[in-house]
Amino acid sequence: MSAKKFAIYSSTVFTGIPDKLWAEAVGIKNNCIFVVGTNQEVKAAMPDAKAFELPGRLVTPGFVDGHCHLVGFARAQLMIDLNGLTSLKNCRERIQKVVSRAKPGQWILGRGWNHHLWTEARTPTKEDLDDISPDNPLMMIRTCGHSEWLNSKALEMVSITPESPDPSGLRFDRDAAGGLTGLLHEARELVMESIPPFADEELKTALHKAQSEALKLGLTGLHTCESLTEWKLLKEMDEKDQLKLRVHHLVQPYDLAEFDELGLAWTSGTQRLWIGHLKLFADGSLGSGTALMHDPYDDEPDNCGIHRLDAMELKENILEAYKRGLSVAIHAIGDKASTNALDAIAHGREQYPGPWRDRIEHVQLCRQEDLARYRDMEIVASVQPVFVQSDWHVADRRWGSERCSRAYAWKTLMKMGIPVQFGSDAPVESNRPILGLQAAVLRQTSDLKPQGGWQPAQKLTLEESLAGYTRTAAYTSQKEEHLGSLEPGNWADLTVFEKDLTITPAQEWHNVNVEMTIVDGDIVYCK
Repeated sequence: MSAKKFAIYSSTVFTGIPDKLWAEAVGIKNNCIFVVGTNQEVKAAMPDAKAFELPGRLVTPGFVDGHCHLVGFARAQLMIDLNGLTSLKNCRERIQKVVSRAKPGQWILGRGWNHHLWTEARTPTKEDLDDISPDNPLMMIRTCGHSEWLNSKALEMVSITPESPDPSGLRFDRDAAGGLTGLLHEARELVMESIPPFADEELKTALHKAQSEALKLGLTGLHTCESLTEWKLLKEMDEKDQLKLRVHHLVQPYDLAEFDELGLAWTSGTQRLWIGHLKLFADGSLGSGTALMHDPYDDEPDNCGIHRLDAMELKENILEAYKRGLSVAIHAIGDKASTNALDAIAHGREQYPGPWRDRIEHVQLCRQEDLARYRDMEIVASVQPVFVQSDWHVADRRWGSERCSRAYAWKTLMKMGIPVQFGSDAPVESNRPILGLQAAVLRQTSDLKPQGGWQPAQKLTLEESLAGYTRTAAYTSQKEEHLGSLEPGNWADLTVFEKDLTITPAQEWHNVNVEMTIVDGDIVYCK
């Protein structure tokens, strides 16, 4: 459905405009916001516009998922879904059903297992897969995307043996005798080199479905962290007018040579697809025990995590980004990873002072002295509120009470004046923004655990949370003159929730759906 001149009346409208934060109506003309204000003000400005009377709804600037993997989400739909399974037994059963239908020798991929949910309370091994698939190579990717569970056939296919040394930034788990357990960390790209890619048409179909799902959830844009191969898929969609979302596409360091050949640059592209930050990794994840820490994990006293890129490699990559005019986005979950990322950015800025729109992804644990550096260096904290729903009990066990008292510290970040943008990291977590809002405000799961919220001093208000999905996401991508608020003249991207979240108890938000999604003045989803 498309209507280029219309108005929404009688709603609660979050404008994102600091001195006029709330309104009751908004008018759209062509592809821009034309007027925002009271019903009377909008009717006077647009007397002949098509009218949508939407009492009891919340209207906001278009929601942007500030950290996700759109093509990765599409690709995950083509794998075995292991999300939410509460036992190794259930995972084996689901995998075995697919193996029984597979062609001999065919690679089989799965995603989403989480041993912290399993009744067996242990990590998986290759033996847990060998008996159900002796001849088909299997790779099951952990929910976080940072650990890989392989069977013996897969290890054989990728030539990983007990004698294989751990490559830099990767780790192969071994038993007491030095044998491979089948559990790898940060090795997905290494394994994928030996796996035939999904068929183009199969992946394109999944990508269109992923976009439709994102629009249904109220997303009008996203920041996706993928390769130039995925960028080309999105570019083809854009050229065919099939790309409905706005996509800020982060660049990978291994793509920089092609990036140069194509003549790409920071923010180059179209109004639907443009080039964003250079994506770098300083560490792994909490759940896999690969987040890089200053001090050991409480439950693994010999483990401080791993660095995907060491301090020198981070510095070298940042210089490569800056000399191309690219700001950087650095994955840093552990407190040592944040320290290394900040050190490397400071080093790069000595030679290339900017200004930059640098960001650090996740920021799940950080030392107080480093938080001050975030503020002073104007680093965006790109966080995923929904993580707290699945991580809080793991963090308590692995990091302990003292470290957790400063973990996922979104309120502290905002109070210090650090820009905080929200995302989901889908397919790691659900990309339903309403779940992110609920997690930010309650710091609980949808079934309200833990009681009172985890580290409740870090709870955010609804207004603060809405800004994380709208205004800050626009700032990070240097699109604040066009997106992030309902300022007249801005591009007409809006999200309409079926209920007014200002009066609906936050405990019920996970049941609230999106009524309408508008991109560029077009109604691209309507319930």
